[in-house]
Amino acid sequence: MRGTIFLVSFSLILFELLLTRIFAVVLFAQFAHLALAIALLGIGVGAIAQHLRPSLVPEAGPDGRMERRLGWWSLALAGSAVLAVLAALYFPVLDAPEVGPSDYQDRSYNTAVLLNTGWFVAMLPLLMLPCAVAGLIFAGMFQRLKDQIGQIYAADLIGGAFGAVVFLPVLGWLAGPDTVFLIVTTAALAALAAFWQAKDRRGLWAAGAAALLGAALSVGSAVGGGGGSLLPVREAAGYSERDVVYTRWTPLVRLAVWEQAGETKILLDNTSASEVVKTAADRDRMVDHAARSLVFRLGGQPDGASGGASDNAAARVAILAASAGPEVAAAQALGFSDIDAIDIASEIFSLVATRFPDAPANPFLQPGVRHVHSDGRAAILRAERPYDIILMVHANLWSAAGLLASAWSPALLETREAFGTYLDHLSPDGTISFGKGSATTSLLPSILAALRERGVKEPGRCVALIEGNSSLVLVKHRPWTEEEAARLRASLTLYRNATLTLDPAAADATAALTRLARKEPLMTDNRPYMDTPDLVWEALRGLMPGGSGERLSSLKVLYRSLMVQMLAVLAAGALFVGAPMARYWRSDVAGLTGGGGVLLYVAGLGYGYLALETVLIHQLVLFVGHPTYAITVVVLSMMLASGLGSMVTGRLAEAGLVRSLRWVLGGVLVLGGVQTWVLPPLLYATALSLPLAARLAVTFVGLLPLGFLMGMPFPLSLRILPRGAAGIIPWAWAINGWMSVVASMFTVLLSRIYGYPAAFGVALGFYAVAFAAVGRLARARSVRHAGCWRE
Repeated sequence: MRGTIFLVSFSLILFELLLTRIFAVVLFAQFAHLALAIALLGIGVGAIAQHLRPSLVPEAGPDGRMERRLGWWSLALAGSAVLAVLAALYFPVLDAPEVGPSDYQDRSYNTAVLLNTGWFVAMLPLLMLPCAVAGLIFAGMFQRLKDQIGQIYAADLIGGAFGAVVFLPVLGWLAGPDTVFLIVTTAALAALAAFWQAKDRRGLWAAGAAALLGAALSVGSAVGGGGGSLLPVREAAGYSERDVVYTRWTPLVRLAVWEQAGETKILLDNTSASEVVKTAADRDRMVDHAARSLVFRLGGQPDGASGGASDNAAARVAILAASAGPEVAAAQALGFSDIDAIDIASEIFSLVATRFPDAPANPFLQPGVRHVHSDGRAAILRAERPYDIILMVHANLWSAAGLLASAWSPALLETREAFGTYLDHLSPDGTISFGKGSATTSLLPSILAALRERGVKEPGRCVALIEGNSSLVLVKHRPWTEEEAARLRASLTLYRNATLTLDPAAADATAALTRLARKEPLMTDNRPYMDTPDLVWEALRGLMPGGSGERLSSLKVLYRSLMVQMLAVLAAGALFVGAPMARYWRSDVAGLTGGGGVLLYVAGLGYGYLALETVLIHQLVLFVGHPTYAITVVVLSMMLASGLGSMVTGRLAEAGLVRSLRWVLGGVLVLGGVQTWVLPPLLYATALSLPLAARLAVTFVGLLPLGFLMGMPFPLSLRILPRGAAGIIPWAWAINGWMSVVASMFTVLLSRIYGYPAAFGVALGFYAVAFAAVGRLARARSVRHAGCWRE
């Protein structure tokens, strides 16, 4: 039966990861946490269903009835996964009139109005259904095969680990939503394994047919080369798909080509619309945008006072988040030709180059442009020579839909440490140019802190802030000269509504910079967010009776959405976990002493495990370069190592289980502390410039010891419990899952408001609660039929 649970867990992880990719396109990003929380809740619901109806997974017997039932439940998992994906793709959960991506920013402020609550609520149970079926299978096998708990739990975790490791390659093979066909195949194979053991011929035929169908559809999608999906997106969040003429799913992003009235844009998921530059007129429009071109008008070399083409051609340029290349085109229009175009989703470079080969101004067909597939900071660190210009515009941070994702990766390009990296890799007279629209002033605290860390006594003389239709900030690591400041003021006259708010030549430049920087929170690698408790409270006031109805900022929209989701999850938990427990708790644990201590223990484990995993994913995004990479490597290493740890628990001597459990939990606290406060700065300082494969390998190996220990407490606790405590095990599993749901959302809030160390500290605090509850776990005893139960 280990093969069946391995394949079920493999299928479940693929389904959960697939949801994150689908939601990145069809829904505003802030709703993704609710979908994942409901999915986690589904596992607990399945466990409760098995407990209330034990016949769902019956006792094992010579007639193979348990195996037969598990086979049919595995087929149910395959079918329900298809239903869930179809619901996510085609339920009209957002009102989407026929608008293009240019209207996306305005629509992102109105998600509460755009959301069709009825359809959204109808979709959530379907998303939860595959997880509930999997939870039922897990609970049934834990209950029926308790003596093999170490091996069964290990198969569960290792299956999930393998699901995580194949997810990225699969997305390079199959068009995103079509991954559900692979899920059907593997779930059907799980059913085949169960039916084979039960010697059920009818079941074997059904499972075989489902596996062949899933495999055939997977091959059909693969033949398409990851382009058009057999299950296409009906509407993306924020804009209509009517004018989308081409799509391509990659492991990190869905690329779509949108064309209307001669205008062409490349869409990345639903958070970015980057214009394709095809003609000289297109290129001239890029030059009219100050954030894209002002730094190039100032000239690339100090000797070129005129900023002439010959001087510019010798300048070395790095463009972060280059996307479809509008900033590259602006640089080329002003004579720059030594350009590194850097983007983590670099497939966009080849898409623009190959789809528009005859476009005379195509920026990626011009000489001197190098395509760099990397996250921005790693690319700068690996550069062999310093840059004369380092530029970034927006990096898809401006919309509410992209805000949640931006806190995970693009915002790491704007922290104090990030600007320190840019300054350290800037030529002596070089310039950094960052534009973030109306939020450009949020960059000032990071810039000020980075300059002061490098001993700059008058940082205001190194910084120019331009506000207006196209806001940006220009930074040098030495004071601007009078000639450079004069050239800056003269260049600004070429742009409409561009005001020099911070003049580096002003007498009070440093005081003015300090005054503006104090108005914004400082973003660091440990807290790459602009959130503050006051801002969160202000955002939530609108949820209360008589609350403000003003147009909200993206951040306020995000927090209101997250809070509504948390309330929805709490309500669902009360309905699906709390209500059944209130009804059946007393009868299930009658005669058992110490039941409360058992639940306290599993609650600590449930919150602690997922919270640590969640913070590790957030924290390691910087090191591995992208959220998808971080999710994959953390889930892989943690689940694989935890599976190995679970296997080891079956070999520990019965007499020393309580002592072993205390040592294991103590080890988790120690290694968790090392991972929180010791390893991150060490990795950033010594290994951030390594190639991606090396960074992934370092992350994988570094997490193995912690993951190994974290896989041991749950199976150890089940071995410690007496047989007479069987009535509490389903409730323990449900509480464990419910606390994982709470951790998945609460940890995000803690990380955003107080930073990763605080979220880590709370997670380790829950492990400390579990450590303190070990004694109560060991004292859980039945007061009746003691002679029949192992004490």
